[in-house]
Amino acid sequence: MQLCACAGETSGDEILSPIIDSLQKEKSIRSSGIAGPKMIQSGVYPLFPMEHLAVMGIMEVLPRLPLLFSIRKKMKEYLDIARPAVLLTCDAPDFNLALCEFAKRREIPSYHVVSPSVWAWRSERIPKIAKQLDGLLCLFPFEPDLYRGTGLKTTFIGHPLASKIKFNPDPAPFRKVLGLPAHDPILAILPGSRKSELKMLFPLFLNVFDKLRQKIPNLTGITPIASQFLKDSIITKIGSRPIHVLNGQAQDAIAASSAVLVGSGTAVLEASLTGRPAVAAYRMQPMSYFWIKRRIKSKFITLPNVMANKALIAEFVQDEATVKNLSYALGPLLTDGPSQGYLGATKALHDNLAGPVAERASNWLIDQWDL
Repeated sequence: MQLCACAGETSGDEILSPIIDSLQKEKSIRSSGIAGPKMIQSGVYPLFPMEHLAVMGIMEVLPRLPLLFSIRKKMKEYLDIARPAVLLTCDAPDFNLALCEFAKRREIPSYHVVSPSVWAWRSERIPKIAKQLDGLLCLFPFEPDLYRGTGLKTTFIGHPLASKIKFNPDPAPFRKVLGLPAHDPILAILPGSRKSELKMLFPLFLNVFDKLRQKIPNLTGITPIASQFLKDSIITKIGSRPIHVLNGQAQDAIAASSAVLVGSGTAVLEASLTGRPAVAAYRMQPMSYFWIKRRIKSKFITLPNVMANKALIAEFVQDEATVKNLSYALGPLLTDGPSQGYLGATKALHDNLAGPVAERASNWLIDQWDL
């Protein structure tokens, strides 16, 4: 069976890889598509590097549009020529759902993993999404109900991070392996894996670290780098600050930390699933934010807050994401640790999302494909 698989960013690569591994245990599958390193390890032949799709915002994406259109055109040509049995995509909905729609018109079954954030904004997309896909695999339990009545087949599979992450682990062994101080407060700094996120958030986060060090002189930082081609630039920006740089290892960095400063996204969910207290910040180009803000439906932007329907994590958006606000929110978390209320709420979140996600996904897909 020939499978075309497309991921749009690091989280998509990490989600699709074990699903493909699980499918390959049950069926003879050959895969190609838009792949990251983990999918490549799972045997997906990369037609294009995943990094080309990893961009957010309206203004941020404009310079990349010619490249994105070119890749999508070539992927459509590939689907027409190769005629894979199935198209399986994850993340990058603006790119991947259009590709799925094209494939579905060519009678190539099209399935997408990770629902677009229709719960947060642009809920009017739901009928269109239902027409673009043959099936949707959702990571959160409230999402299938959003598509009720559309005719789209959906299933809740849980979130793979919850099965990988141990809740509230002892930080000592992680600190020892990473060469971090055993008892000093440690701030994990995770601005995001996209180049645009690093540009908007990393300088701000460094200034927050500097501000915190004025009151917590023994504070140490740790930041994982997902994109190695940005490593030299990041190290230069850090300068002489006591911030350790890791090659990936975001979950280890969070587990070793006292608190987490994070860009809104998958990493804030990782922090919550680990039980570490966190503060989230989100910034984008002003024109992008102006356009998106008017369409936001949810009162929260971070998934832990959405699922709990309360502010488990302090979140600061755009102009509110300042050194003063972020450092003020982080200070007590670094010195006092998480509250029992926070630990209880995040443990419930962890239990709700855990389970054999890849196996659930592959079994459901095989049932849908009637293989």
